[in-house]
Order: sequence, then C-alpha cells, then structure tokens
Amino acid sequence: MPDRLELVPLDRPHLARTREWANDPELMRLMDRKQPVSPVEHEAWFASLPRRADCAYFAIETVDGRAHIGNVWLWDIDRRHRKAELRIVVGDRGARGKGMGAEAIDRLCRYAFEKLDLHRVYAYVLDINPSARKAFERAGFSLEGTLRDDRWAVDRFIDSYLLARVNT
Repeated sequence: MPDRLELVPLDRPHLARTREWANDPELMRLMDRKQPVSPVEHEAWFASLPRRADCAYFAIETVDGRAHIGNVWLWDIDRRHRKAELRIVVGDRGARGKGMGAEAIDRLCRYAFEKLDLHRVYAYVLDINPSARKAFERAGFSLEGTLRDDRWAVDRFIDSYLLARVNT
C-alpha cells in the first residue's frame, strides 16, 4: 500500500489548526484537556519548542494534497532509558476512521527507533476513546495494563490503558 501521509516538523502554518483542535470540545474530552488554549498560551508553547530536547512534534499531512489532518509527537523523551510517550490527535474529521492515525503512529515509532535510537514507545489511552486504542494496536502496540479509575471525566471516573511498542 502506498504511503498516504507524511510527518513534517510542526511549523507556523500548522498553528491555527493545532489550536482549533486543542479547543474542540470533543477532542478536549478525548485528550483529557480541561481548559481551552488562548492565543497567547499557544504562541508561548510554540516558541518554547526549539529549546526543548524532551519532545518532538510533527504535523500529519496527506501526500496527495498536503492537507494538515493532525499532529503526532513524542513526549517526555528519556534518552537514558531510551523511551518516550507517543501522543496523537487526528483533528480533521474527514480523515478519521481511515487508518491515518495508525499510519502516523507507526511512522513516528520508526522515527523514534531508527533516528532517536529509542527502545520503547508507550501511550496512555482513555477508555472513552476506543478508536485511539484500535489505532495504537494496529500500529503494533500491545496492552500492558489498565489504570483503573485513573481520570475524572465530567461525572465519573474512567480507566486509562497503557500500551507500548518495543523495538525488536
């Protein structure tokens, strides 16, 4: 199957959509975000990225039309233990449910293993987001555990799943 997307370094042209997705009520719930992001906060966050060695942000763009459909990033990169957390948001509603998330996750894992020499990439997925869990599993992640009643979600506690992929 030909590549449908590519990961490009997150840059200024991606910021408007990134903030829009960060403030989308449905995505905020799925990502466990409590408050919207103001323009000032968003700009300060973006300005801080070049100085950080503990994260690597990429925009997910389609190969055919170079549409920005989401973002994927490594968080809390731990070079000593050669591991990092992977986070993703497929913000473009038209791109959801088509395997793009799994493709982006797989692509970022290959980058983590081949370019950063990481050994382990892990993710936390809320139980209210079964499509995210499916995407991680399609990208080769295995369930390692369930954190019971890990997060408060409006009116009840919900579980979080810990999934990981190890470079073999």
